Amino acid sequence: MVQKIHDSLIFDLDGTLWDSTAACANAWNTAIKKVKIEREPFTPEDIGKMMGLPIAKIFEKFFPEIAADKRELAAKECFKEQLDIIRQMGAVLYPGVQRGLLQLSERYQLFIVSNCQQPYLDTFFHYSGLKNLFKDTECHGNTRRPKGENIRLVIERNSLQKPVYIGDTAGDQEAAIVAGVPYFHVNYGFGLNSKPCMKFDLFEELVSHFLESWQSK
Repeated sequence: MVQKIHDSLIFDLDGTLWDSTAACANAWNTAIKKVKIEREPFTPEDIGKMMGLPIAKIFEKFFPEIAADKRELAAKECFKEQLDIIRQMGAVLYPGVQRGLLQLSERYQLFIVSNCQQPYLDTFFHYSGLKNLFKDTECHGNTRRPKGENIRLVIERNSLQKPVYIGDTAGDQEAAIVAGVPYFHVNYGFGLNSKPCMKFDLFEELVSHFLESWQSK
């Protein structure tokens, strides 16, 4: 018989499955010029430090001195530009993600929960061609809820019994704790885990771990 330690894998997006920081930096530099905000050009490293936060929170941190209505305008323009540029130039799927997700989908139900907006998630699926591997998704743009609550939403509406959450930041780990699920961390992303957990340097290592968790008796 097959013994399942876990029945489903819920993934973060940015820093876990792909890296869009170069495209986002390019887009945001174009956008802030359009809304006449002066600052040093964004770099991919600037974007990476903020990955995982809702876009409104990102702009609060980047532009605390700017009025909220102008920050909102800038955020909307940056979001529009980044979708356009990602569709044109793409982003970087981490090594092993495409093949690994295909392998995992043969054993597990796969999901995504991200703090992004729905059009950004749609762009990921358009670029990667991986939409059919995921049974369900949720994002902050749809619910306006914190990530931990969105993980719980996915668990509840799909009747998951033994899910885990996989991410790359301390915020991802805290969200998993809120949702009451085990957390697994990828070291190649944008952040660090805050509490002890299982960590992987490569996506292939993660895939091997979860495939080996299916043990035949």
